[in-house]
Amino acid sequence: MALTAPFAAVTGRVSSTARSMGQSVAVYAVIALIGLVGIGFLISALYIWLAQETSPLGAALLMGAGFIAIAGISLAIVVARNNRKKEERRRDAANTAMMASTVSLASAGLRIASRAKGPLFWPAVAAIAIGWYFGTSGGDHDDD
Repeated sequence: MALTAPFAAVTGRVSSTARSMGQSVAVYAVIALIGLVGIGFLISALYIWLAQETSPLGAALLMGAGFIAIAGISLAIVVARNNRKKEERRRDAANTAMMASTVSLASAGLRIASRAKGPLFWPAVAAIAIGWYFGTSGGDHDDD
C-alpha cells in the first residue's frame, strides 16, 4: 500500500496537468473561432461596400482576385522558406561529412604516427598535416 502512494501522486499530477492543458486548448479554440467569425463578418462588410460602389459581380471578382493574390504571395513565401531550409540542411550535411572525413584522416594519421618509429615518423606527421589542410581549406568550392 505504501508503494502506491508515490505513483498515485504522480498520476494525480499528470491528470491535473492534462485537464489543465485540455482546458487551455478549449479556451484557445473558442477564441480562434470567435476571431474567425469576426473575420468573416469583416469580409462580408467589404463585399457589401464593394457591391455598393461597383456591382455585385464586380465586387465578387475583385474580392476573388484579391484572395487569389494573397494565396499566391503566401505560397511563394512558403516555397522560398522551404527551399532555404532545404539548402541549409544540405549545407549542414556537407559540413558534417567534411568534419567526419577530417576526423577520420586525423585519427588515421595519429594511428600511423603512434605506431611509427624512426624513419616512418615524419611521413605520418605529413599525413596528419595533409588531412588537416584538406579538412580546413574545404578542398572543393561547390557551395559558392
